[in-house]
Amino acid sequence: MNKRLTVPVSPAEANEPCLAAKDLKKSFSGGGEVLTILNGLNLTVEEGQSLAILGASGSGKSTLLYLLGGLDKPTGGRVLSRGRDIFKLNEAALAHWRAKEVGFVFQYHHLLPEFDALENVSMPALLAGMTSREAGELAEPLLLRVGLGSRQKHRPGALSGGEQQRVALARALVMSPKILLADEPTGNLDAQNAALVNDLISQLVTERKMSTVVVTHNADLARQMKRRLELFDGQLRPWSG
Repeated sequence: MNKRLTVPVSPAEANEPCLAAKDLKKSFSGGGEVLTILNGLNLTVEEGQSLAILGASGSGKSTLLYLLGGLDKPTGGRVLSRGRDIFKLNEAALAHWRAKEVGFVFQYHHLLPEFDALENVSMPALLAGMTSREAGELAEPLLLRVGLGSRQKHRPGALSGGEQQRVALARALVMSPKILLADEPTGNLDAQNAALVNDLISQLVTERKMSTVVVTHNADLARQMKRRLELFDGQLRPWSG
């Protein structure tokens, strides 16, 4: 029996933006000082929209992404998914939302070294309660799609950096998320592998009609997204690049 998670969406919710930030604030306290990272930031990501957010190191791009994905909590403001405030969900419901609705790709692939590529891609489905067979039926086509069909039995240590990141991308997509959040997905790759991963992300976003937010220093990747913004002084503005 397929046990894929489902998140019911009412007709009213279906008309709401896929993801939105309202007056989002994030600050950190230490040594008697308060460091403000995000200062009343607002953002709307529509269904199927691809967005790149650029900015200097330390500007808060990763912090923003983690807040949008419910991995961190804001100091103030709200993050809405189809009109629902994700931070009003209890821990179990928030984890359920992340598992079904959101796929994450990080700068570091975070693959499990003791498992092969197919098992790593299958992991979110296994954690959702699927059988190994069901999970594999979802994972194998994705490995083929990212060009690693012949490498599915290789463990991460036997894969190149670019191959590992493609496995991580496949893992992020195995539960068919509506939202893809990517944090510097090509930051650790050489130019050739970065270009390959850039193209894959762009193609998969289009094919799967996902709402996508990519934070990156990579102008080439940013230009493949339909919308581009810059994070500066805790606020978002049009990117001038």
